Amino acid sequence: MSNRGPLNIALIGAGNISGQYLDTLGTFPDVRLTAIGDLDVSRARTAARKYHVPEAGDPESVLALPDVELVVNLTVPAAHTEVALASLRAGKHVYGEKPLALSPGTAPASSPKPAHADCASAAHPTRSSAPDCSQPNVPCRQAR
Repeated sequence: MSNRGPLNIALIGAGNISGQYLDTLGTFPDVRLTAIGDLDVSRARTAARKYHVPEAGDPESVLALPDVELVVNLTVPAAHTEVALASLRAGKHVYGEKPLALSPGTAPASSPKPAHADCASAAHPTRSSAPDCSQPNVPCRQAR
């Protein structure tokens, strides 16, 4: 992550909850919304125009943007694992409001290998007691 200015954030998942995040994140001076990604690219582009976010596209193109440092994973629960792991592999930090996976059996058996040694993933702490979710936080700090 950069220590030279605002944290560059991308949202993946431009559905129902994204408006609340977009309304709020834009008010913090230490955060810069740089991209919105969604499987429905037109929905991502519409949200980007409305909130003056410079980039929009599908999740893969957003993850490929070099300026993105943190991904806010707002996808449906069934897609959380896939998006979180892809984000980590792309060298991005990840925040998810919901658990990483739908159940312990569908969660990764071990921490994924991130593109950078200092990547981390976290889930919202109030979700830690969600049914069938044994690990709300999934650290991925590993030595190079």
